[in-house]
Amino acid sequence: MLHNYYTLRFITADLDRTLKGAPIQSLFSQNKNELVISFQGGPALIASCEPGANFLSLRSSFARAKRNSIDIFPFLHGAVVQAISIQPADREIGVKVSGNRHLLIQLYGSRANVLLVDDDRRISDAFLHPALIKGTTAPIARQTSPHPDSFESFDGRLRTIGHLSLVSVLKKMYPLFGSLVIREMLFRSGIIEETATVAEISPVLSRKLFDAACQLEEELTQRASPRIYSRDSSAVAFSLLELFHLQDLSVQQFDSVHTAIRTFLGSTFGRKSLLAEKEPVIKGLRKEKDRVERTLAKMAEESADIDRAGLYERYGRILLAHATELTKGMKSARLPNLFSPAKETIEIPLDPHLAPARNAERYFDKAKKTRHARREQADRKQNYHDRYDLLRRLLDGADPIQTREQWNDFVQTHREELVTLGVVQPQKAEKGEQVPFRTFVVDGGFQVWAGKNSQNNDLLTMKHSRPKDLWFHARGGGGSHVILRSGTGKGEISKKALHQAASIAAFYSKLKNSRLVPVAMTERKHVRKPRGAPAGTVTIEREKVLMVEPRLPVKEKE
Repeated sequence: MLHNYYTLRFITADLDRTLKGAPIQSLFSQNKNELVISFQGGPALIASCEPGANFLSLRSSFARAKRNSIDIFPFLHGAVVQAISIQPADREIGVKVSGNRHLLIQLYGSRANVLLVDDDRRISDAFLHPALIKGTTAPIARQTSPHPDSFESFDGRLRTIGHLSLVSVLKKMYPLFGSLVIREMLFRSGIIEETATVAEISPVLSRKLFDAACQLEEELTQRASPRIYSRDSSAVAFSLLELFHLQDLSVQQFDSVHTAIRTFLGSTFGRKSLLAEKEPVIKGLRKEKDRVERTLAKMAEESADIDRAGLYERYGRILLAHATELTKGMKSARLPNLFSPAKETIEIPLDPHLAPARNAERYFDKAKKTRHARREQADRKQNYHDRYDLLRRLLDGADPIQTREQWNDFVQTHREELVTLGVVQPQKAEKGEQVPFRTFVVDGGFQVWAGKNSQNNDLLTMKHSRPKDLWFHARGGGGSHVILRSGTGKGEISKKALHQAASIAAFYSKLKNSRLVPVAMTERKHVRKPRGAPAGTVTIEREKVLMVEPRLPVKEKE
């Protein structure tokens, strides 16, 4: 209802009282499609021509930016406001200034503009698209038909319509009301269903509608009082009258319409900003959840193929038991099943290029690899189940959030998980800022960061390290990824610093109780994360192995 005719009518009357006789100090723009008219003594009138966000509001003061602002209509500087009025039944506000010049503030949605015209409405300049309309005459809006002034007129016009939607008919009969007031008109008449048609309206309901319309118009013109209706601290509607259909919401009344408009805009723009920030995260979480679901389904299908270790081992034992009966070159062998009481004959596929004993060994190797694959899949499957549970928890927590405070708390609490999932960008660590890893300083003053768990390892290696950093990890056991950050110390990285970093990796591994631990070292650019791999799983190239004792540096900054 910000650029509803009745709102603009109310604002115009207030502006005429407040600004008549005020000298204009400057007109400028520093935000897209927004014109600021500042007056001597401090007040400033803001006219927003942004499509979908037209509004007019007076502020007691407005600080002009030192950069990225531009003067508009500079020849009006010093001109004095003589009167401010609104075109009847239209959203055009006229500001008459000295020198027989007029500013026409036209809040027509996507066609909104501010024009500088003479007494004959001839356009000498414009805020937006001046080259297209300079020299033309500003048209006067076509006057809307007056609201019905009697029940007979109202009912008669209603009855000539037929089976059209009641809401659409009322909007044509009361074009200045707008959707919010029409909805209130229906509610006050006892009509809850907004899908009702004109044919369903009885004479009694028709009378109630007309009475409600008269009452609403009287409130809008004679007893207007700005207010904001909110749900969970988020503004839902700005209104000049009491809205009974929103009585379940909290309401805040204002003495100043301009304060109400600023409050409403602050809330709605904040909500739009929140949605712009929240929606990509929700979308990313849902996309990842769908991917994990597909992966788990595929793994379930693969389980049957992986779980064949026992069969392969039986094949190997049967082939060994009958090795003397077989010859190289056979493609298959039909042999009795030694592991079945019935000793039924089974057919075992063979590689014709291998000797019988080698064919048996091939099946033993397949059994071993299959068992290993089954163990790997079990670990991988558990990781995906954990990831799926995490995604569900995050979605359950993020979906209901409605306020900026709640969202900031959510992101702050779950930032590490959201970054690991790839739906939130990591924060760059400023100088002196605490990073989310174990931190150390080794010989030469070089910084060393160590991951705290699988997800934290991913965050460290894939998001918070640079190509030339050195990467460490204990071989043969799970543990922390460790990064020695190049360029953080003095001179070249010493051999002592390398061994200290490797010792940190050994200390935060499953081999920390060993006397010596082999630790792989390579540049970070040679570390890759396979697609779909569980958290903390990477592949490395060009590694060197250091044998070190598991220990932490004496001077620890953890």
